[in-house]
Amino acid sequence: MQNVLQVLTSIAPLSETDCDGLSEIFTTLRLKKGDYWIEVGKKNNNIAFLEEGYLRKFYVKDGKEITDFFYFDHDFSSDLPSILGNTVPNSNIIAMEKSVLTVFSYHDFNRLCKQSLALEHVFRIILESVFLRFYKRTESFILQTPKERYQELITSDPLILNKAAQYHIASYLGISPQHLSRLRKG
Repeated sequence: MQNVLQVLTSIAPLSETDCDGLSEIFTTLRLKKGDYWIEVGKKNNNIAFLEEGYLRKFYVKDGKEITDFFYFDHDFSSDLPSILGNTVPNSNIIAMEKSVLTVFSYHDFNRLCKQSLALEHVFRIILESVFLRFYKRTESFILQTPKERYQELITSDPLILNKAAQYHIASYLGISPQHLSRLRKG
């Protein structure tokens, strides 16, 4: 839990009261490879900070998994659209290896934010970062070719190339595994 406090404090200085409040709402969750953190149709109002491990977010369409995102150490993970919309998730987030998460309720965190300008600021910065990450991904599918998306992945997220299975990377890029193989060769 110290890691998440260090990350939050690096965004904005937090008081001892802020840290104590956060510590009260934090719990540790250990996932084995193949365990779901978020599952389609199952309400989950929690946010996770990935202390260690590797998670993959995916959708299932016509029986086929479509990878949407990869989470690694010190990433935040949740299904914020379902939390904010008071719905169930449409996607899954699964542990791709043994993972340790610090988990806390969105609603408890929001309550703490109402009591602390510093936490409110931290939350806003995190949300802005998440928004930009997903906006950039959406924009890449509109403005870039698969080859350009692959080149961008090489420079911006090389950990994905080292950890993820090739068919998950291909799905993430919106291409077939065969197309990915051709891009890698040439």
